[in-house]
Amino acid sequence: MKLSVTVLALTLLLTTATAQTFKVFYTFHFTDGSNPNGDLIRDSAGNFYGTTQFGGKSNRGLVYKLNSSGQQTILYTFTGTTDGGIPIGRLLRDNAGNLYGITSLGGDPTCSCGTVFKLSENGSLKVLHNFKGGKDGSQNQGQPELGLVMVNGDLYGSASFGGVAGCDGNLGCGVVFKVTQSGKETVLYRFNGQANGAFPQDLIADKAGNLYGEAGGSYVHGNAGTVFKMDTTGKLTTLYTFPGGTLGFSPRWRLTRNVNGVMYGVTQFGGEAPCALGSAGCGVVFRLSAADKESVLHIFGKQANDGEEPSGAILDVAGSLYGMTFYGGTVNSTCALGCGTIYGIRSGKYSVLYRFTGADDGWNPSGGLTKDAAGNLYGTALNGGSEGDGVVFEITP
Repeated sequence: MKLSVTVLALTLLLTTATAQTFKVFYTFHFTDGSNPNGDLIRDSAGNFYGTTQFGGKSNRGLVYKLNSSGQQTILYTFTGTTDGGIPIGRLLRDNAGNLYGITSLGGDPTCSCGTVFKLSENGSLKVLHNFKGGKDGSQNQGQPELGLVMVNGDLYGSASFGGVAGCDGNLGCGVVFKVTQSGKETVLYRFNGQANGAFPQDLIADKAGNLYGEAGGSYVHGNAGTVFKMDTTGKLTTLYTFPGGTLGFSPRWRLTRNVNGVMYGVTQFGGEAPCALGSAGCGVVFRLSAADKESVLHIFGKQANDGEEPSGAILDVAGSLYGMTFYGGTVNSTCALGCGTIYGIRSGKYSVLYRFTGADDGWNPSGGLTKDAAGNLYGTALNGGSEGDGVVFEITP
């Protein structure tokens, strides 16, 4: 009898462990942040760092830290004035523990076009650069994925608007910039919406210091988007131009590049149209070989309850790819277009790992996924949770 009970208990334990692969790691309550966005970053001690677009004392967002048990510390609350407000994208952390990021408003009072900031471990914030708009570049809270990369101590990033006019009214086509530790900004490249694309996305860097990114394309000029390489002097080489259609258009978020020079990414639109989101298509996952040849790994919206419109960078874990979609999955009264999904592509096979419900688990996941030492994945849902202000979640794939 004892053996049977033991076997039954073991069976229940294994069943529970298998079923409970998803859990809410942290729920926001507005005063401690609202609408988390961008990737979480993780330090060697297992702490996570991130930003929220809103919430806090001034409702202009904040920078927070979560320890490995899910306990939060607010590191800085923005006022939306000269210190900036509504931070966007992922943070960057240097070896000394300083955090760097971008805000989408505040800074220069004549423009309120956003800032580049540095936050020390003691909570002291320094604005390194105020965007001025026009040729200088301008941030926008509609582009929540932009972050910074560091090469030889200097910061490199993209401004989604500004630069050369003619892509989206007077907002401009976007720029790539450099900011030194002393706060000097240099615009390295201004997109014009034609062959070089428009609205540059998040950047990555290789070991040699070369930058890689995507330009989202311009409807005005009929450009479906590009993948580019740029050196630190601003010399740009277009590696690939998207043809649109089933191969996707409007590449978005950040590229993932492996040691062999193969890159993975997603497009916001294209694939197979129409899909539930409309005639533009629901986006694709693509692979770009070292020879700059594209292959499509998945077309969203083709199967029932699939994800639609990918909402973050691809995470490559030993050849297995993971990501999220903003829409698709479970459709209900909370999420008319679907609450979003987490997906994986393992051994070449695509599967939906989790469908958000719009309840305490949140909805509209946004940004990339982050892995801990045990192989668990962490990310954020922009909306929902028990308080309606978004969540941080953990999933074991």
